[in-house]
Amino acid sequence: MTERRRSRGVLIGGVALLAAAAIAVGNDGDSDSAGDTGSPSDLAAVAPTPTAPAGPGDATGGDAGSGSGSGGSGPEGGPSAQQGAPAAPDGADSADSAAPSAPFCGASRYIEEITVQEWAGGDFRISVWPRDEARHADDRDAASAEIWAAVRTCVGTPDQAVAESLQDQLRCHEFLALVPGSGSEEYATGDTFDVESWRPTPGRRRWLSTRCGNTLGTDPTSAPVRTYRPDGVPPRSAPTGEHA
Repeated sequence: MTERRRSRGVLIGGVALLAAAAIAVGNDGDSDSAGDTGSPSDLAAVAPTPTAPAGPGDATGGDAGSGSGSGGSGPEGGPSAQQGAPAAPDGADSADSAAPSAPFCGASRYIEEITVQEWAGGDFRISVWPRDEARHADDRDAASAEIWAAVRTCVGTPDQAVAESLQDQLRCHEFLALVPGSGSEEYATGDTFDVESWRPTPGRRRWLSTRCGNTLGTDPTSAPVRTYRPDGVPPRSAPTGEHA
């Protein structure tokens, strides 16, 4: 009898967690007049809080890309011809790194680092490596805003349609950051919050049904041509792509 009561308690706890996630998403969607459009205006003005700028000498690993090559990209901080892909620097010395307008993709209050994977056709994925402070944030709107500001500091601002989708995907990952994963994965998001340029904006009411947009759009069939940090620092970790 005791074991049966414990089993029922575990089942009820799991159902309660999923219900809480659904309620949080529903409440957020009801409170936002933008509905499914995922308007970026509420996140653009918040600046990140970097801990200490990372120089090239601080990196412990090399290029973590699963492919090799030099895919084309637009000018630094600007869109590419097709997708608004962020550009890798042509080479930055210490003076350029110290400039206020220089990209920064290192540690801040909510993130460890930001990396970019780029495909030959111009598609790209931005991977945010969140800290525990991001996953356990009390104010997820504020945390999402600060993380998005850090992404813009790292990669610049893509064109409006792509930026809107990236921002909405990021907010979904932040709001569902504590949803448990399956198998050996602790979280459903995996180790990173991954946002892709080829996905249409899912919208808050479809966060759960599309798994933060992961079921939308057509994934590239080839490997990325490079993985990099736009601030010139070699990535410290290799992104593993989208998760459920």
